[in-house]
Amino acid sequence: MRQCILPGDHHIQMFLGREFGVFMATKRTIIIKKEPESPHKTDRKTDLVKRLGEKILRNAGGSAQFKKAAPLLLRCAIDEVIDTPRTGRSTLDETKINERIYLATKVKLRLKSLMKLPSGKVLDLETGEIQVGIQSTIGRTWYIPRAIVGYPCILIRCDVNHSLCSVGVIEVRDDCLSASQKSSGRRMISRTGLARVHWILKDEPLPDIPRQSSD
Repeated sequence: MRQCILPGDHHIQMFLGREFGVFMATKRTIIIKKEPESPHKTDRKTDLVKRLGEKILRNAGGSAQFKKAAPLLLRCAIDEVIDTPRTGRSTLDETKINERIYLATKVKLRLKSLMKLPSGKVLDLETGEIQVGIQSTIGRTWYIPRAIVGYPCILIRCDVNHSLCSVGVIEVRDDCLSASQKSSGRRMISRTGLARVHWILKDEPLPDIPRQSSD
């Protein structure tokens, strides 16, 4: 509650707010009671995002099945790109940029199959009439293309250094992206944006799969 004193001989005391629904006038001071902020204004994990997360889990056979299958699919995709038997490599750091781009495509296809969502007319996927993007990263955050702004997006992260993976859903808006952008027009998801992600898998261990010998 904030108090404000008006100059002069006549003062008014007002109480404003939906919970009062009245106007009262007396003398001396103005007291304005600030209306509590609606939780709907601060909670940006919209019903759309939550429904999409629930549909992904349902299509995958439930939360437990998704938790088991998604990390395994991601690990297999990573190991196939590293391709130890033929290259002798053991980490993604040893791969080339075009191979990492291929990994992103492979991850999209593997997760799309698990989530059982059809291809979109504009973006990667669709559910009903809603277009849905997919973005993956092996870094700390994601760089979002302009085409996805205004739409929900499935975020996939593989932290190969710590053998962890995460999958979440976000409604991409200008206020959850950084102001600066790359020459391609992509913008990074900001800290504010990361706080709005609805995680359906968070920091789940990537399974260890024995690598085949090159012999």
